[in-house]
Amino acid sequence: MGSRLGADLYLAWRAAVVQPLRRILQRRPAGKAAFLAGYAAEGLVPTLPRDKAMLAAASRCISCGLCDELDGQLGNIARGAYQGASMLPRQYARSSVELRWSREAIDAIDPDAYRPGEAACPTRVPLVALAAWLKERLERTSSFEGPAYGVQPLPPGHGVPPDRERP
Repeated sequence: MGSRLGADLYLAWRAAVVQPLRRILQRRPAGKAAFLAGYAAEGLVPTLPRDKAMLAAASRCISCGLCDELDGQLGNIARGAYQGASMLPRQYARSSVELRWSREAIDAIDPDAYRPGEAACPTRVPLVALAAWLKERLERTSSFEGPAYGVQPLPPGHGVPPDRERP
């Protein structure tokens, strides 16, 4: 019984004295600064209303492949970095964490080249707007790279995370 009473007293001491004092004496960032302090190193950025709208539009993709058939950039961008227009809504738009690994492909794409694929899309995924948004989102994500956020920029030409390389 004595050890349980001691444990309860210790927890009461921590809850009533130590934790309130720590909160008073330690100044931590609040709001957006607190979010960035905790998540910028992972590549997560605050989600804007435009991001939500573009993610909803990207989710309409049914992976039919029609946009890939009409993608004029398919031969112009390295095959290892870019596998077609359907990658925009299916892979690149899904996560800002993985976006930095797709920099080579996203930097090379021309949003206006997706007009034929967008016109053929049966679910009307806005590929042109999605490509422009991905370029902007990559820039926003890249602004949080550096020692202040604990993220080192990737070297040029680096496109596949080490844990995702195929043998």
